[in-house]
Amino acid sequence: MDALAALAASATTADLYRAQIEAENRLTPAEVTALAAGADALPEAARPWIARLDGLVRRVRPEPEPFRRRDIAPGVTLFEAEGAPGSRRELVIGFCGVAHRLMMPVAPVLQAFPAARCDVLVLADASQASFLRGIPGYAADPVALATRLGRDLPLSRYAALRCFGTSAGGAAALAYGAGLGARVAMSLGGAHPLAMSGRRSEGRELDRRAFDRIIAAAPGRTRLLCVHGRGHARDAVRTRLHSIALPGSRAIAVEGVAHHGVIAGLFLRDAMVRFFEELLLSDTPPEGSVWLP
Repeated sequence: MDALAALAASATTADLYRAQIEAENRLTPAEVTALAAGADALPEAARPWIARLDGLVRRVRPEPEPFRRRDIAPGVTLFEAEGAPGSRRELVIGFCGVAHRLMMPVAPVLQAFPAARCDVLVLADASQASFLRGIPGYAADPVALATRLGRDLPLSRYAALRCFGTSAGGAAALAYGAGLGARVAMSLGGAHPLAMSGRRSEGRELDRRAFDRIIAAAPGRTRLLCVHGRGHARDAVRTRLHSIALPGSRAIAVEGVAHHGVIAGLFLRDAMVRFFEELLLSDTPPEGSVWLP
């Protein structure tokens, strides 16, 4: 995206705000640092914003991870990089919540993943149906979405698949991860669709049991993790109820996080990198029901 042009074309404060939100949901770490380095070319009102965003990126790792963005379809964005010659890469799929982000701007989240090892696919459901009806304009239901992703990427080129979802994307990450045979599928601050606020899609009721059927039919080799901030009472209840409904899953509380935004809480504790390394990217995660930043 041409963030500079979008910001420069903003005629009102509302326009500038929309351009900044769009940029936060799409810019790679390298694009953020480049914009920050050339901040003099930005509208004056946007300079404090890009400085803050660059600070978020560099707080996770001092240098930007070299991801490149590839738009596959609206709501389907691949952030990819080069690995070592001859090595097979892994794919991380992130399922966004209703705000179309992974609890933070995408660039600092990408910084938590080693570009030398992983590509990161970010999915957003514009219909706010928690992926129960796939992704509008791309795939009409969960089965179609899994099939389409398998064809378009293709998934078979990756050595391993790992999924995580935030808030309303958490249940989708567990279901799609299990259905696609991911090594790990993780919900962060999520809940079973039955516990989510009532929503309709295209005038029809959502099938809130669709993910249950996907998980029940899956091979059962995916490690299912239901994660919440230990100090957030509502998430603690919803996450543990969801875990009880998923045989073999684990509920994990993150110590020191007292709000819904688990990823933001990890960021503030400078613990994002270690969290994802230990619980999502590792095949031998730590034991226990509490994770300590």
